[in-house]
Amino acid sequence: MDYTELEIEDALTKPGDKDIQKKGWPAKGAIEFTNVTMTYRAELPPAINKLSFKVEAGMKVGIVGRTGSGKSSILQALFRLIDLAEGSIVIDGIDIKDLGLHQLRKQIAFIP
Repeated sequence: MDYTELEIEDALTKPGDKDIQKKGWPAKGAIEFTNVTMTYRAELPPAINKLSFKVEAGMKVGIVGRTGSGKSSILQALFRLIDLAEGSIVIDGIDIKDLGLHQLRKQIAFIP
C-alpha cells in the first residue's frame, strides 16, 4: 500500500525536449551546481546544504567523502530522483528542471 501513495515524478517529457535534442544537448558536459539544497523529507536536516561548484567541460571528477557526507545525494539531485529545496543545477547552459526526465537521464552516466 505504501508504494501506491508515492508522489509522482515530474513529466517524463516536456515540450522543449525535442528542440534541445536537435541541438545535440549536452554538447560539452559542463555542470554547475548553484546553492543546491536537498532534503529527503521536510522534517530532516538537509542532505546537501547550499552546495556550489563547477565542473568544466571535459573534466573527470571523483566524489569522495565519509559515510553520510552527501556523495549519493549529489547524484540523486543530478538525476532528479529527488527535487531540490533550493538552488539550481545547470548542464551546458540548460537548467535540468526544465528538461523531461527521459531527456535528462538518458544523457548522463556515472561509474559507481
